[in-house]
Parts: sequence; C-alpha cells; structure tokens
Amino acid sequence: MLASALRGLPRGTLSLAAVRLMLYLGVQAAYFIGIIGTLTYQLQASTAAIAAAVGLFNLLIIIGNAAGGSVLDLYGPRMHTAVTLGVAAVSSILFQLVVCTVTSVLAMSAGFGFATGLGFAYLSAYPAYLSDDAEVLKRVNALLSVVSNTAVMVGPAVGGIIAAVLPSQRVFVFAGALAVAAALPAARLLKRAEHARRRRAAAGNGADGASAAHPDDEAGGTFADSAHTVFAVPSLALLFWVGVLAYAGYGAFDPLESLYYRDVLHVEISWMGWLSSAAGVGSVIGAALAMRVPRRHVNVRTLMVLIALEGAACILYVGTPYVACALAGQLLLGAAFGVITPLQNTLVQIHAPLKLLGRVNSVMNAGFNGAGVVPLLAAPVLAELFGVQGVLVGASCMVLLVPIACMVGMRAKISRIVADEG
Repeated sequence: MLASALRGLPRGTLSLAAVRLMLYLGVQAAYFIGIIGTLTYQLQASTAAIAAAVGLFNLLIIIGNAAGGSVLDLYGPRMHTAVTLGVAAVSSILFQLVVCTVTSVLAMSAGFGFATGLGFAYLSAYPAYLSDDAEVLKRVNALLSVVSNTAVMVGPAVGGIIAAVLPSQRVFVFAGALAVAAALPAARLLKRAEHARRRRAAAGNGADGASAAHPDDEAGGTFADSAHTVFAVPSLALLFWVGVLAYAGYGAFDPLESLYYRDVLHVEISWMGWLSSAAGVGSVIGAALAMRVPRRHVNVRTLMVLIALEGAACILYVGTPYVACALAGQLLLGAAFGVITPLQNTLVQIHAPLKLLGRVNSVMNAGFNGAGVVPLLAAPVLAELFGVQGVLVGASCMVLLVPIACMVGMRAKISRIVADEG
C-alpha cells in the first residue's frame, strides 16, 4: 500500500519526510521520558509541577510555532531551517550542563517547547512548497503522518531504553544529535522549496486549492491577517473551533497521564514508553490508510467523525485499571489520530495562500495548543476532587461529544461546506 502511494510524489517529498522524522523522533523520545518522566519518577514532583511543565511546553510551542511561521513566510525555508535545527540542538545540549532539579526541568520544558514549535512547519506548511494539487497534497501529508507516527511509536521506546540505563536527562542527547543529522536531508529539501517559492512568487500564485474561496493572496502579512484568513474560510473556521473544543479535552491528559500509569495501572517508568509506542503503531496504520481516503471525503465532516472516534478510544484507554485495555485504547487512539492529521493539514494547505500559510498554521496551532493549556490550571484541583482516572475519563467524554454535538447542531452549515469542498 505504502509503496504504491509513494509513486508520483513530487521531488523533495522524501527529504521533507526525513527531516520531519528526525526532529519528531527526538521530540517523542525526549518530551515524555525526559521531561514528564523525570519529574514523575526521578524528582517525585507534585501534580502542580508536572502541570506547570506541560503548560510551559505548550505555551512555548505556540510561541515557537508563531515565530517559525513568520520566519518561513518572511525569510523563506532556508532561514527557517537554520533557526529550527539550531535551536533544537542547542536546547538539548544546554540541559546536559545543569543540575537536574524541578526548576531546570521546567526551563528545559520551555526551551524544548519553543524548538518543537519552530519545527511544526515541516508538517503543516512545507508540503505546499512541493505541490498545489489537492490529491498530491493529501498523499504527501499522509506520508508525513506515517513518519510522524513512526516517531511516536519508536521515540518513546528509545527514550525508555535510554532511561533504563542512564539518567532520563540524557534522552535529550539523542534529540540533539538527530537535530544535527537532519541538516543533511534539509539541504536537499531546501533546493526544491526555495525553487518553488521563487517560481510561485514570480507567477503571483499561492496554494489556493481546488474548491473553496479564500482571501486574496495579496493580504497583508501580520498575525491578524493570518487570523482573518482562517476565519474568512468557512471550512477552516469550523475546523478551528471544533479542534479548539476537542483539544481542550486533551488538556487534562498531559499532567495526569503519568500519574495514571503510576497510581492506577501501577507500572514502571518504561511503560510510559511502551504504551506511547502502541499509539504510534496505530498512528502509522491510520496514516497509511489516509493515503487511500477518496478526495470527496477530505472534508470537515470526515474530520469530526474521526475526532469522535478518537474520543471513544480515549475512554477505552483510561477507563479501566488494566494495562491490556490501555494498550488497546492507545492502538485505536493512534489509528484515529493517524488519519486526522493528514486530512486536517491538507484542508489548511488547499485553502490558505502560500505566502500566509506558515502564519495561518500558526493561528490554527495556537488555538489547538492554547485550548490544551487552559485545562492544566484546573487538572490538579479536579484530580483532588474526582481522582486522576475520573478526570481523564471526563476529558475523553468531552473529546467524544464535542464533534457529535457540532454535527447535530450545525448540520446544514456543515453540509454547505462539504458541498463547496466538492
């Protein structure tokens, strides 16, 4: 299936996939084990400290994403790549030079979050530098989701292996080395991306897609202009708000998930890696299936159905004290997520002008990550009242019910958007 889907993809696609794989593999190995695992197991940090680390990470992802989108749009892929790879490598090295305390881990969470945000453009914006055909974009985005979810599968396992024999802080050495190694495929990618940027700039065209109307390509370049682009396109606006509400449900997961492993499932730190890897396996399968999604189903209705299925998988994941159920839930959760990401990114890329695409994605991701940060403030308090597992189940129900409510309450509007998307 994968081999046939790779045929006919534009030049530069495999280099883009390699850059994305290396950077995200480092993120997956280092964040969950190096930050959350260090706080939970090595430092025995409080729920409030874990929530603070997650909050800083997500806040700096938003800032890094906005900065990366602006650098990409204003200065081009070459400058964006230099900044992204440099920050990822330096932040990982610096963490090796400090004593491992709650304060230093919080600082690392902030720095690594910024580096992670800078790199999001490889997933969300760079495909549009390689093609402006909706069918091709869907396949490129599906491939990127395959490699991203391979990182989700392999990264935590690698982090778990490193943490089993070395202090968990050392996981960031692996992340930094991958950032340096990514410079090689990045050099090949930049030749294609810069050529496409100059060609489209000369032609005066953006990646405006095949169906839905979008704001004029000559729109201004501020973050407000980018937000206007998102809310002026009905499919993007709907996707933004549904995503914000659904991601709010996930906000409770990050500070409480490791506590769920420790106090409900009663497993060791290495299981943080194994269960996350199970989600990665499901995500690879889902992303491969996304390559086969017919063009007519690349729309917001399909995304809502998939988000609802993701919520149902979350309930299975956190709804029992049994590792087998958590494993099955992670597999199904990953499979749904594996289809969601390429479809979502394709919709954004076909409706947003290329000159604003980096910042449009910054607006979308700011909303999603911001929605995930807000529940962090309440998660520790709610956990005291209802227990860690009770909060996680409630959050899962929110992920399930939000898209269902939207499909019922906004049926006519969704039908019009789907019809416009062709």
